[in-house]
Amino acid sequence: MFLLTLLLEASGGQSGTADSLQPCTCDQLPPEEIERMLKEMEREVKVVRAKEVLSFAEDLQRRGKYREAAVEYLRFVTLFPNSDSADYAHFMAGYNYKLAGMYESAEKLLKRHIEEGRKGQVWAHYELAKLYLYLGDTVAFYSELSEMPRKSLQRRVLIAWMKLGKGDWKGARKVIVGTPLESYLQPPNLKSPTVAALLSIIPGLGRLYIGDKGTAFMGFLFVGGFYALASYYHFKEHRDVPALASLGVGMAFHAGQIYGSWAEAKVINRAEWRQVMEEFERGVEEYVKPDIGDFL
Repeated sequence: MFLLTLLLEASGGQSGTADSLQPCTCDQLPPEEIERMLKEMEREVKVVRAKEVLSFAEDLQRRGKYREAAVEYLRFVTLFPNSDSADYAHFMAGYNYKLAGMYESAEKLLKRHIEEGRKGQVWAHYELAKLYLYLGDTVAFYSELSEMPRKSLQRRVLIAWMKLGKGDWKGARKVIVGTPLESYLQPPNLKSPTVAALLSIIPGLGRLYIGDKGTAFMGFLFVGGFYALASYYHFKEHRDVPALASLGVGMAFHAGQIYGSWAEAKVINRAEWRQVMEEFERGVEEYVKPDIGDFL
């Protein structure tokens, strides 16, 4: 109907009421003009449909239906192989298979993306490297890392992850200095287990060092109290049995304080590192994600 209206208007016909319509024999237009209009119309319809398919795939991804989204992205590539968005859709298919936990399918598509020389190569290498890192394939991980531009943000993120995994916070921060991720990597408030244990030689001091004031006070009270009681029995009453008993209890509490301070420092450090990693991951999810503009 739309094409008919165009033809009528172009040939001088009116598209108002039924009474005003004049019969159109299409020979009123030159054949080449009709051909041009038909091609233009076909191209317009094709663009609209392509956008619909791509929008549907993106909507599925937003709703967490990654497997279905991957299928729709592949359908887009099949139906519109010459579209400017075809390379983006091809990558996103592999990306969504990875999000769906279908690692074999993701690996095949991402490798094909690279082999076919599609745009957005760095993203394909980046997602493959992350996949291999997750699967524990170190050799394949470094192979993908070596294919990425040295100054690319994706490569710097991967190196920072490796350094964080090894506990090298300073090294990780050095890699991402000057990027938007710098503000997402703050120094962890770590406690030395050795220092905590050594300070606990003085009852309660180790716990105070790790910030546990309540336990520090109780430790000082219990350990100091039993040591004082042992001294009283030994020096004042000359009763060795209760003195030794008090000393033994005090030493047991004291040993618990030393070990507890050492262990708690490790627990605090694990929590601090977990917070650092989660915050960095939040920054990566916000700033390091594929955009259709990277594939045009």
